[in-house]
Amino acid sequence: MSPPAPKPRSTAAPAAVRRWRIGSVLLWLVLACLLPGMLGFGALFARQYAEGRAQLEQDMLTTARAMVLTVDSQLNIARASALAMAASEHLANGDLRAFHAHARGVLAATGAGMNVVISDLQGQQLLNTLRAPGEALPPHGNPQAVRQVAATGQPVISNVYTGGVLGKPVLGVDVPVWRQGQVQQVLTLGLLPSAFDGILTAQRFPAEQLAAIFDAAGTITARTVSPEQFVGQKGTAEYIARILATPEGAMNTVTREGVPTLSVWSRSTVTGWSVGIGVTQATLERDLMRKLAAIALPMLGLLALGLLLAWVAAGRIAGSLQALRQQALALREQATWPEHRMHLLESAEVSDVLRQTARELATREAELNEAHRLAGFGVWRYLPGSDAFVASTSLRELLGRDVTTYAELRGTVLDESVWSDLKATNLEALRCGDPYEVEVPARRADGQILWLQLKGEPVRDALGRQVEVRGSVLNITPRREAELTLEQTRQVHVRQLEAAVATRTASLTAANEALQRLSHTDVLTQLNNRLATNERLRQEFLRMKRHGQVYAVLFIDIDRFKRINDTYGHETGDEVLRLLATVLLGAARATDFVARYGGEEFLVLLPDTQADGARTLGEKIRHAVASQAFPVVGELTVSVGVSVARGDDKNEEEAVHRADMALYQAKSEGRNRVCCH
Repeated sequence: MSPPAPKPRSTAAPAAVRRWRIGSVLLWLVLACLLPGMLGFGALFARQYAEGRAQLEQDMLTTARAMVLTVDSQLNIARASALAMAASEHLANGDLRAFHAHARGVLAATGAGMNVVISDLQGQQLLNTLRAPGEALPPHGNPQAVRQVAATGQPVISNVYTGGVLGKPVLGVDVPVWRQGQVQQVLTLGLLPSAFDGILTAQRFPAEQLAAIFDAAGTITARTVSPEQFVGQKGTAEYIARILATPEGAMNTVTREGVPTLSVWSRSTVTGWSVGIGVTQATLERDLMRKLAAIALPMLGLLALGLLLAWVAAGRIAGSLQALRQQALALREQATWPEHRMHLLESAEVSDVLRQTARELATREAELNEAHRLAGFGVWRYLPGSDAFVASTSLRELLGRDVTTYAELRGTVLDESVWSDLKATNLEALRCGDPYEVEVPARRADGQILWLQLKGEPVRDALGRQVEVRGSVLNITPRREAELTLEQTRQVHVRQLEAAVATRTASLTAANEALQRLSHTDVLTQLNNRLATNERLRQEFLRMKRHGQVYAVLFIDIDRFKRINDTYGHETGDEVLRLLATVLLGAARATDFVARYGGEEFLVLLPDTQADGARTLGEKIRHAVASQAFPVVGELTVSVGVSVARGDDKNEEEAVHRADMALYQAKSEGRNRVCCH
């Protein structure tokens, strides 16, 4: 009978067991002994902190109530001042200019507000003491308040809004102006939010406290911290909701700057305005820490003494175990063997076994490294968690240097970009679990450039986690040098071909440019010809349609030019045309377009020019031609037709046609003149 088959061994990983360090066990023992006292201290401190916080809330709430009364008083004074000015006899007589001077005098004498505004019932400002009488004014910045006063006949204290003249946060007291028993106008006494700063300043709040005044809608009117940033803005949504729901109270909130704060508030039942005062949680915690320190220092001293004794006892036990751990790591990483003093007999016995194993592994490693050196082959390991890079002896000899971390490869063995790409490749392999193969350039310690073929694959630990990458290196420099030589030869041929193509392309480009100039230039006068003129007219017409920038056209014709040709010959006529072209260029502006349109006719296109400017330039050209002495012929005159392109023109030819009609008019009226059509 055959022996029974052996039972297969289980491959399941053992269940994870939580392990404790010796030092941790002793420290927890000390803490357990001191725990009852620490709990009693915590309860005592919590009670003292709660009582102190309640007293602080009550003190801040008392201050907020007093400040609300001050805010109401200041608003009532402003309302009384506004009502007094609304009863002015100047307003009763409709004399706004006299009231302007009167109101400015009252403001200067009393300081009741920033300005006074008189608006009609539709919200249009009629008078504003910030502007001179009769100056145009914008609509009232708060038309809703104007309409409310006009409808009810009662004063209104507005919330903060953006002023129509100043363009910044303001508020106003709006009161009716009565005449003949009806509300005829609305007087607004304008106030800047800064008018309430004195209420906050008078309290002399410490730096760790924040106070703010809110209008009835929850808009910040004054603030002790960063008023220039937050005045005119709403408070936090949570804070506003609580203020509007309850006349007064306290809550934990976060300021507009994002600072956690303990806040209290008080809201006026008369005006609806409110005052909020807050102290930062950091200040409360600072006070807490001061009290805690006074009670905790003695207990912490006792705790520290117990922990010190536990630490000394644990150190004697753990020292030997730590020494064994370092020797085991050295065996795994093939590092220099560390010598340690063992305080435990069992630790010393295990250390002897590890040392003997290290010697045997070193002998086998030497044999393998020799084989790798002869083949130009090496192996490596990369541990991303510690950045460790472990290279075989043959790889270190191939590189001519010793590398212990992946960071040491940067800028030495591998260039910056190659190093970064290779690191990303290794991390991607760990993430996906896939092997890879790449070819990279490397630099030996003596400066020689090598080409290496790298292969790598992720390695899993006992729990299946991918914790490192292992791979091999093969020196492929001879193969890459042969490929490089072949590529350099190919590049030489490519550059020669590109140079020939570039030379031919340059010749064709120059020929095309010369042909383009000839096709757009009049041969006799060297001015722009009819083709160039048509293209430029089209461009200006499209620009006018797109941007609304008009242009003008001058149509110029030499008076009795046929007589010159008949009397002196065509050569003299050609010389006259050439000299006239020079005169036109000298009289025209640098931005103008001058062209020979045909025969003895010339055209000047004037961009961004209206009729008056075009006529002025036409007269300038006419005088310049009349004052020029032409060889053989002597004096010469021209007639000029002027037109300006219109937005309703259907095409560019319509402006030219009108200029041509104006030219015929100049001819029919006796020549040597400028006519505009």
